Amino acid sequence: MKKVTLFTGTRAEYGLMRNLILNLINDDEFDFNLLVSSSHLSQKYGMTIKEIENDGIKNLYKLPINFDNPPDLDMSYQTAETIKVISKALLKIKPEILIVLGDRYETYGASTAAHLLGIKIIHIHGGETTLGAIDDKLRNAITQLSSIHFTSAEFHKQKVQKMLLSKNNVYNVGPLVIDGLLNLEIISKNEFERKTGFNFQEQNFLITYHPETNSDNLGIDGLESLLNVLSNFKCNLLFTSPNADKGSEIILEKILNFIEKNKKNSLYIPSLGHNLYLNALVLFDCIIGNSSSGIIEAPLLKKRVINIGSRQKGRYRFGKVTDVNSDNKSIFNAIERLFELPEENQCYIEEFKKTHKKNSPSLKIIKHLKNFNESK
Repeated sequence: MKKVTLFTGTRAEYGLMRNLILNLINDDEFDFNLLVSSSHLSQKYGMTIKEIENDGIKNLYKLPINFDNPPDLDMSYQTAETIKVISKALLKIKPEILIVLGDRYETYGASTAAHLLGIKIIHIHGGETTLGAIDDKLRNAITQLSSIHFTSAEFHKQKVQKMLLSKNNVYNVGPLVIDGLLNLEIISKNEFERKTGFNFQEQNFLITYHPETNSDNLGIDGLESLLNVLSNFKCNLLFTSPNADKGSEIILEKILNFIEKNKKNSLYIPSLGHNLYLNALVLFDCIIGNSSSGIIEAPLLKKRVINIGSRQKGRYRFGKVTDVNSDNKSIFNAIERLFELPEENQCYIEEFKKTHKKNSPSLKIIKHLKNFNESK
């Protein structure tokens, strides 16, 4: 039996790995534990630990870290504290393998802790590129610390192999969101309204905007332009919380101020949870912002996407995406074109499920894990 531990620090990360986690729990060949930390345990970011607990996961460790740090030092302080709390947990559990996903500083902290304790690391979604965020180099650092790599595209697999100067233990399994979409229980607009309080109108936009941590102004100009432009269109808007990065408090303040002035057509929900968020991608007319879900998930469903600024610059697109600059005119023109296009009432989720029904990334990962020799 392989002793496997998985780390999660954010809502999006858990949503992507949810099916992998449940499969590992239900497989007798694995002794599984889950480490839950960072924004999952923060009221400000929606206390998404509740979603994990609702999934009935028992072998989990809640590892809170401090969010009350000086703004300029917040990410570095959180990283340092993550290394400390994860190190203590790993020393207690003594797993053979730690599984991590993506590129965030919390994930880097967890990976550093495992590496220094001699625990092998499995990295999911390596080889990607986000030139507008500090995550880009952190992702590559996590890749270098890891022993097994599961990428979301062949292009990313080749990048990881070049980075490591080796083809060993690098596998393309596809984006993990495929599992979430394959297992998604579709709800109606009426049910979505009942669960969230959002009211659908003729045009409905989902807004997910995060800091551009490599930009001098943290991408605030792009958000300000977007909010200025949205006032010119008749549409209903659902905003979700920004990531817990430098600049997130400024972004959230501007979003809440906008909603206060536009209560009739705007709503803010810190976290929809994985299933409701995927349903939002299905039900809404367009996804606007700078989230990776507008680069991976939404294009897979053939949804309209407007991606603002440079946060996702360099990232492989899994379908059609409209990329725009952060100025008013670029964003206005992109949204105006949406209103000129014919309505698309077709739901592509069933088509997606038929296409990918035998393509579960989680099952591919588990198969490789069972064959992995820890002595390599």
